[in-house]
Amino acid sequence: MIASLAAYANSFTGIFVFDDEPAIAQNANLRSLRPLTTAMSAPPQTTLAGRPVATLSFALDYARSGGSLFAYHATNLVVHVAATLLLFGVTRRTLLTPALRDRFSSSATTLALIVALIFVVHPLQTGSVTYIVQRVESLMGVFYLATLYCAIRALDTKTWVRTIWTGASILACSLGMATKEVMVTAPLMVMLWDSQFAADRTTNRRTLYLGLASTWVIPAVLLAGAYRTSSVGFGFSEWQWWRYLATQAGVVTHYLRLAVIPTPLVLDYGWPAAKSITEVALPGVFLCALLVATVSGMVRRVPASFAGVWCFVILAPSSSVIPIVTEVAAEHRMYLPLAGVIALVVLGLFGLGCHVTMRSTPNVRRALAGAGLVAAFAVVVLFARMTYARNLDYHNYDRIWSDTIEKRPRNARARNNYATSLLTTGRYAEAEPHLRVAVEEQPSFAEAEANLGVALSAQHRLTEGEHHLLRAIALRPDYADAHRNLGETYALQHRLGEAAAHYAHALDYLPDDVRLLNRLAWILATAPDSRTRDGARARTLAERAVTITRRRDAAALESLAAAYAELGEFEIAAATAYEAMDIARRNGNLRLSSDLAQRSMLYSRRQRFQAP
Repeated sequence: MIASLAAYANSFTGIFVFDDEPAIAQNANLRSLRPLTTAMSAPPQTTLAGRPVATLSFALDYARSGGSLFAYHATNLVVHVAATLLLFGVTRRTLLTPALRDRFSSSATTLALIVALIFVVHPLQTGSVTYIVQRVESLMGVFYLATLYCAIRALDTKTWVRTIWTGASILACSLGMATKEVMVTAPLMVMLWDSQFAADRTTNRRTLYLGLASTWVIPAVLLAGAYRTSSVGFGFSEWQWWRYLATQAGVVTHYLRLAVIPTPLVLDYGWPAAKSITEVALPGVFLCALLVATVSGMVRRVPASFAGVWCFVILAPSSSVIPIVTEVAAEHRMYLPLAGVIALVVLGLFGLGCHVTMRSTPNVRRALAGAGLVAAFAVVVLFARMTYARNLDYHNYDRIWSDTIEKRPRNARARNNYATSLLTTGRYAEAEPHLRVAVEEQPSFAEAEANLGVALSAQHRLTEGEHHLLRAIALRPDYADAHRNLGETYALQHRLGEAAAHYAHALDYLPDDVRLLNRLAWILATAPDSRTRDGARARTLAERAVTITRRRDAAALESLAAAYAELGEFEIAAATAYEAMDIARRNGNLRLSSDLAQRSMLYSRRQRFQAP
């Protein structure tokens, strides 16, 4: 606990980034625990979709804290500590099995503690702890380790004790299956652990195996909901299964390097597809050699091979043949596999030390043992400091994306996300070069095209802006924000008919967007060109905006007043304008209040208002 707090003390003030926004910040389902089915659901195509247990954990956080970022981060750390404690238990009990106790029984607790300490502070884990929505990975990790730990405890010879631990293992497995799909490997991992460390004690495990296997029904039902079809599956022309598999050779090799040397860490890799066999030959040969050694070791019941099986099996669902096109590489996938790497390195070094000092005097052995503990402590301190430093990158939206761009300069998505932040603060010229790189690297990137259009239009380069916005719409005809921003560009060019058409397109997808309703209603009510004006439609749109805002929005009432005047209903137009004027004045918008006062007088004289 002390080590985890030291490493993550500065993580509680982190922000929502990347997938946090649609999955948590914009997920209205999390804001109430009633009905429970809603609290356990999330919008399709988001990280929480089809993962009800993980989603419920966020809903409980919201119910407890009202959506406090501190609460989300605190829960993430609690989950991580729980996984660490379970890892300690699994490691210690594995070292005490007949296959290993002759070598490790006297040091089992110390070695398990070292493995757990390195695991809890390892910088690679920030992708699952500090990145809020990736709790799905660490929470699944808790259930995965709990499944194995309880299964190990179920080897107890007392029947009633065995029954309790067997039931607990099956329950943990069920919860994990409803947390993340990688959990499907847990029943297999229990069986592999048994074959390696308890082959002579599995005669009474049929109930456990059947119970664990029955939990596969849960992910099967959830996957049938097709919650993330836009990001996962076999239907992507650019990502055939064999290309994804070939690409993963480099990705998994990179993961293993980060497990030993955890730098540089990247939020979003934007990992490109492998283009040739020569590109993946070296990492492919390396991984194949590891796989052959692992399988050979399992067949010969070499205990160390279980660490390799642990890594390969857990990574298999996300890093083999099933394309995950929006996240080809992601550090959070190493959350559980990292435990296998750490255990293998720690136990390997311990075994090497024992072999070297086999014929040494007791004093020499004690001195070397002390040096080993000091070295382990130094690694823990170093990794804790690195984790603390990495957490700082999550404190600021610009910082996390500029950090990503520095490490992956050809990442189109990172460029676009950083540019989005620049656009929201009016730094249009700064955003432009990033967006140009994004559209150059990924020509089919509709969002980057649209944002480049906004950046250019905001710099009064309207023709260029129009070109890129039209390109975005051609790539994605249902892109509401692109239609909205093209409407703004046309409005700046006084092409009000075309502006109205694109505002209307945007409203097809965002029917309750008050700003869109107001913009379109205003043009239809006040455009100088009679071919563009449509008072009846303007009134319908403005009335909807007024209803949505409960007559508290001055702009909505302003548009409604203009629509009434266009229809010749001047008395109600004057009264509505006066009502809007009063709201604007109370809100401190003196300029709008003054404009509305003049329009109210205009309507009182039975005159329509036409925008200049």
